[in-house]
Amino acid sequence: MTIFWLLVAALIALGGVVIAVCLSIIGFKLNYHLNRNGLAIQWGVCRQRIPLNHIEAIIPGDVLEEPIQFKGFNFAGLRIGWGQTEESERITFRTTAPLEKSLLIVTPKKIYVISPQDRQAFLQAWQDRQTLGPTQQWQEEVRRGWPLTIGMLSDPLSWWLIGVAALICLALLGYVSIRYTNLPPSLPIHFNNFGQADRITDKINLFTLPAVGGIALGINIILGGLIHHREKVAAYMLLGSTVTVQIFLWIAMLTITI
Repeated sequence: MTIFWLLVAALIALGGVVIAVCLSIIGFKLNYHLNRNGLAIQWGVCRQRIPLNHIEAIIPGDVLEEPIQFKGFNFAGLRIGWGQTEESERITFRTTAPLEKSLLIVTPKKIYVISPQDRQAFLQAWQDRQTLGPTQQWQEEVRRGWPLTIGMLSDPLSWWLIGVAALICLALLGYVSIRYTNLPPSLPIHFNNFGQADRITDKINLFTLPAVGGIALGINIILGGLIHHREKVAAYMLLGSTVTVQIFLWIAMLTITI
C-alpha cells in the first residue's frame, strides 16, 4: 500500500512540476507584437493573431466599472485563462499585470486582455497603424507550435482512451498494493490438467502486471501519436487495444489473487 501511495504522490508532484514549468515558459515568452497586419500575442508555443481591422476598440482596464469573473491560471502574476462580463461577453486573458494595468482589445468575436509595458505607447502605435494597409491578410486565430501540432494532443477521444487506460492501470497497481501484505509469499500462476499448480512465483512479481500495462500504454501512445495525423482510426484502435490489455491484466490478477 505504501508503494502505491508513494507512486501516486510522485505522479502528483511530477504533474505539478510540469504545470509550473509550462506556466513559467508561457510567462517568459509572453509578448505582444503590433504591426500593420494586426496584433500577435505570443504565449508559450501558441500565437494568437488578431487582424488590425478586427480591433474595434482598445480600453484601459482601469476605466471598467463592471466586474469580470476570471477563470484559469494565476501563477506569480501570470494570468492565462478566460472570463466573462455581466453582459456575457467572452474575455481571454494573456497578461502579467492586474486588470487595472492592462488593456482590453475588443473584437467582434471576443475581448483580449493584454499587458504591454507601456500602455500609452501601445495605444499610440495602434492609432498610427490604422491608416496603413495590411501587407498580409490575417485571420483571427490561434497558431500552435510543436508539440501542440501533434494531432492526438488536441483530440478529445484520444485523451479519453488514454485516460481510461491510465486509470485502469493505476487502479490495478492500487489493488496489488492493498492486497500485497495479506497474500502468501508464493502464488500459483498456472495449473496442469489435474488442477495442480505447476508454476509458482513470488508475490513481488505481481507488480509485473501493472508494469506491463504501463509499458503497453506508453508504447501505444507513442505509436498512436506517430500515425494519428494520417490514420485516426488506426490510432484509436491502438489506444483502444490498450484499454483491452488493461482489462485482461485485471482478469489475470484476479485469477491469481482470488
